[in-house]
Amino acid sequence: MRNKYQSVIKALYRHINLIGKRAWHIYYLKNWIDYKKNRKLLENVRKNSKDDTNSNTPLISVPIATYNRSKILIERAIASVLRQTYQNFEIVVVGDHCTDNTEELIKNINDNRIKFYNLTKRGNYPIDPVARWMVAGVVPANKGIELCTGDWIAPLDDDDEFSEDHLEILLNYALQNDYEMVYGIVQMEKEPDKWENVGSYPLNSGKICHISVLYSSKLKFFKYDINAWKYWEPDDWNLWRRMKKSGVRIGFIDKVVGKHYLEGTQKGV
Repeated sequence: MRNKYQSVIKALYRHINLIGKRAWHIYYLKNWIDYKKNRKLLENVRKNSKDDTNSNTPLISVPIATYNRSKILIERAIASVLRQTYQNFEIVVVGDHCTDNTEELIKNINDNRIKFYNLTKRGNYPIDPVARWMVAGVVPANKGIELCTGDWIAPLDDDDEFSEDHLEILLNYALQNDYEMVYGIVQMEKEPDKWENVGSYPLNSGKICHISVLYSSKLKFFKYDINAWKYWEPDDWNLWRRMKKSGVRIGFIDKVVGKHYLEGTQKGV
């Protein structure tokens, strides 16, 4: 246990030395600029968006960023979407310049709701392993958002899985309460075969999992920030925090909506 804490402390000091005090000044300035811009964009999309509550079966897009993990992508992540009780969805898989058989295996599923797009070159991520973990996969994740055509977006990591009623539960909760973003509880594997429920209200760092979220596609102007590592924030939490700060209507439902596996901590590496 002591060695574990020592390694965390060393990583923290390495990070502080890496970014320096100047980066924190830039962080606060960037946050202020980002807040003003996103607040204005949110006001505009609310005025101009059609009322999607009139549709009982809106299309839900499930973007999945991946890199050379075709087997687990197909057998766990995509399989969990195909099992959904709510079937009006599209799956948008974006490869971070995959060089394995991902495209071939997706074609073999023979489901026209699944789309695959492979980036021509891999994203440029930090060398430091801690910083890299925080933002690995941001480039294909943002491309996935761009390619989504649904009314709602439900992000999924390539090594995790949705509960069978994930889309149905979150969508109904959002529509019934006029939320623009909703999230639930995810069972997180902390150690092999040892699980812990993660997800609570109010929205805070460490209290929400990436795959627990469903949000309106009118929020597509929010993107993952590849520089989030500079501010000691994982890219997904950075995204949810900016949504919250900008005034997005957010709701939490006290139900398990997915599983986050231990190997998922190596997302996109």
